[in-house]
Amino acid sequence: MKVNHLEIDGCNGRKISIDYRFKETQKSLTPVIYVHGFKGFKDWGASNLVADSFASQGFLFLKFNFSHNGVTSNNLLDFVDLEAFGMNNYLLELKELGIVIDWLEASELNIQFSKLVVIGHSRGGGIALLRSAQDKRIKNTITWASVCNFEARFPVDVSEWKQKGVQHILNGRTMQMMPMYYQFYESFIENKQILDIPYQSKKIRQNVMIIHGTDDKVVPFSDAEFLVSLITNSTLVLIKNTGHTFDVKHPFEMNHLPENMLKVIDTTINFLSE
Repeated sequence: MKVNHLEIDGCNGRKISIDYRFKETQKSLTPVIYVHGFKGFKDWGASNLVADSFASQGFLFLKFNFSHNGVTSNNLLDFVDLEAFGMNNYLLELKELGIVIDWLEASELNIQFSKLVVIGHSRGGGIALLRSAQDKRIKNTITWASVCNFEARFPVDVSEWKQKGVQHILNGRTMQMMPMYYQFYESFIENKQILDIPYQSKKIRQNVMIIHGTDDKVVPFSDAEFLVSLITNSTLVLIKNTGHTFDVKHPFEMNHLPENMLKVIDTTINFLSE
């Protein structure tokens, strides 16, 4: 297995950390870009085992950190840059997924770029869908436990947030109070149409597979059903008796993937092999 790490320029002078892996072969590989979710990062949980699973099946698997996700190149496993986290927003992430796609297209890697796959988890699923609606370079899109509507996840009353300029959310794993500056909401309102998942999903012409756990307490299964109703060429797959991360936790201390995560991977690879 060949694994490479690099950085490219992201938004606002910050860097996007990338790693990609593949099994060396003369055959051109299908590229897969993985998009992490909220309070996520490219090395969260069993991400490297997931990446290895795809690479072993003949894909080039690329995962990356959004430049404002709160981790840094020197500390890939902890939220040490809370100021960056607080200044993140949906528009930045949508742009940076495009930047990563641009980099991959311009690379000299032995890939079939015309078969580009984007996989997004949770909030990353929403970003993947928005990008797919505007970026014809994406051939297939897969969402894992994706949200269906960004606006619905904002508080009904944002007056206190606006007055203070910041609100904090507890990270239950690290017990950090994570700042979210009011610009996050302002950015959404100012770019509402381009960030409107239901509206944009109706424009998607790629083949889309939507995978969701029936016991997801973070993003309800009804979000998946709603997405399928909007996207023309979409397929819904439910994974029974599993939650938002398909039984993967962070830190991940096993050397093998949980059964339900293996189901997600196998379902995804079978879809891409059709």
